[in-house]
Amino acid sequence: MGPDTHPNAVLTRRLYELIGHGDLTGYLDLIADDAVFHIGGDSIVAGEHRGKDAIIRLGMLVSEETGGTFQTGLLSVQANDSYSVTLHRWTAQRRGEHVEMDNFNVYGFARGLVVERWEYVADQRAHDAFWRR
Repeated sequence: MGPDTHPNAVLTRRLYELIGHGDLTGYLDLIADDAVFHIGGDSIVAGEHRGKDAIIRLGMLVSEETGGTFQTGLLSVQANDSYSVTLHRWTAQRRGEHVEMDNFNVYGFARGLVVERWEYVADQRAHDAFWRR
């Protein structure tokens, strides 16, 4: 079993498939109740989003602010027993602006669920400007 076929890589790919098809229930079934999503920078999406309710609010904010144009495409994933690392490209429109950017995320796992996610963007200044208050 290689890092791209590890069970946590399979689970990570499933996360992207579910969210890509708008299956929020299926997505949340793979997230621990006390999960924490970390997004750096200084913007409306930045901060520590703790628990499923906060993660849902984050998703709703992104969808509302972009008029449903936010899309993410998984480019690659590597995983081991504790973590997966993804490279993905996201696109969105907001306030008449269009953005395309590559991010990588690190997902932490326990009990077969995502317990933590850290997001790293290719251009923090552009990310903050797009998601400005």
